[in-house]
Amino acid sequence: MRPKPPTTRFNVARRYLWGSLVAALIPLAIIAGLYDRYSANLLNNLIKNRVDANLEATAAKMSNFMAVQVNRLENIVDLPDTTAFFLSEDRDEISTLLSDILRLETENPDIYAVELSDMGGKILHTVPRSRSREEPHDYNTLPLIQQGNVQVLGPVVPRNGRPGWFLITMPVAIDQQQVGSVSLRMRLASLTEQTAALVEPNVYEPQIVVFDRLRLTAVGTQSNVVDTIASSRQFFPGWRIHLVKGRDIYQEPKTYIRYLLLVAAALSALGLIYLFHKMSERLSRHLQPLSEGARAIANGDFSVKVSEEAPGELGILARSYNRMREQLGQLIESRIDVERRAALGSMAAGIAHEIRNPLTTVSTTVHGLRRGEDDPERQEMFEVISSEIARVDTSIGEFLNYARPSEPSKDVIAVKEVLRAIKTLIATTAHERNIRVSLSGESNLRITIDQAHCRQILLNLVLNALDAMPHGGHLAMRAYRDNGDAILSVSDDGVGMDEELQSKIMRPFFTTRSNGSGLGLSVTKQLVEVNGGKLTIESEAGVGTTARVAFPYTKQLEDDMS
Repeated sequence: MRPKPPTTRFNVARRYLWGSLVAALIPLAIIAGLYDRYSANLLNNLIKNRVDANLEATAAKMSNFMAVQVNRLENIVDLPDTTAFFLSEDRDEISTLLSDILRLETENPDIYAVELSDMGGKILHTVPRSRSREEPHDYNTLPLIQQGNVQVLGPVVPRNGRPGWFLITMPVAIDQQQVGSVSLRMRLASLTEQTAALVEPNVYEPQIVVFDRLRLTAVGTQSNVVDTIASSRQFFPGWRIHLVKGRDIYQEPKTYIRYLLLVAAALSALGLIYLFHKMSERLSRHLQPLSEGARAIANGDFSVKVSEEAPGELGILARSYNRMREQLGQLIESRIDVERRAALGSMAAGIAHEIRNPLTTVSTTVHGLRRGEDDPERQEMFEVISSEIARVDTSIGEFLNYARPSEPSKDVIAVKEVLRAIKTLIATTAHERNIRVSLSGESNLRITIDQAHCRQILLNLVLNALDAMPHGGHLAMRAYRDNGDAILSVSDDGVGMDEELQSKIMRPFFTTRSNGSGLGLSVTKQLVEVNGGKLTIESEAGVGTTARVAFPYTKQLEDDMS
């Protein structure tokens, strides 16, 4: 009873693929599970590098802004007319040149006014006068920064419809004695609006923080304390930029990104499952024929061929399997043939001793009795006995030739002469059976072979061809060259053979004739092989048969054979 094929539900291929799938999905599930735990730090991880770079760039830009204003203030303080103003007893008016210079400076949109003050901080003169101001009652509560000989007062936030501002003040000294000061009343928004590039709506926004007491937005208005994400270096002593959380920094972006990640994880998992399922089915589909072929070989059937169309290593494996199947079949067939010949050789020796010697005695006795017998009926009986003894002796000879073929004595022979001799030998039989015999091919073809073996090979093939045409026909013998080989072919248009019969005709003792020994083609094949040739037979039932014998071609010295 043939064993059932093993189930493919949990075969190695599927186990491997599903194991790989689980290994791929586990990290994805862990990442999705840990997302909530680390969501508080997610934004910092996403924006840290860009924010830090932008913060430092903006801080450098604002530091440069303050340096430009200080440099502008130094230029005003160093003017001779500025010193002359503070030395003058009449400080109600300034020189026309100084007035023009100060007006020119205030045309800069970042500067509201230039203020000239005495030692007590009282404003003596403002350019332009239309922008004069009263000192606030909370003047002493404003932040004050001293850096070198420069003071920064403020900022004053916008209120009551008036814009915000801050002062940059530098003293005016004569002979190292301070006689007054010059201040630039700066537009506060000119400084704060430089942080506008840092605004990320609903995510984070910048604040200018002064001594942790005052927080300003990018438009210069006062802001409340909000959780800080990142902070820059001080672009001026006590002044720095903070990035604070936006209104929906964790709610909307977090929920959106979280859902997006979960959906992506789910889609990835489904995609991986589908992909691995298809790969598993495809791999099993290519491995199943290999499994069936291996079981067939285990059962002794070497005819099962596996398709070699599989991709990659599977195709290589299929081709290797087919080569193994062919080579293993040939090896087993060769081994069986060797063992068969060895057994037949031993049996042949016994037959020759046990049968031929008694047959010789019987044949001699029958011959003597026949010579002394005058009765015609008895003469005919003795003749039949002699012919049967001769037939048995011929069968024993064929059996001995198959079991123990003689070693070839090779020589260069002209194929044309051998074919002519065979044609002459079968001429009478062919004429009686109404069979036309023809020779064709290359007249100067030569091969290296045992001449007796060559004659026996061709004669066996020709006799089989004659037997295949009981009602007459055409027998063609041809000699030609093909890819370095000399080909001898014998063709007939007789009864032909089907595929099943063709697979058996080379077996020893297989015959379709009632009086045949079944050794003719087996002996012929053996003689071809011991001479270094190859025998192939092509046949079609009802059409005819062609037997081809291929031998290595021998180049002759003469171009023509006579």
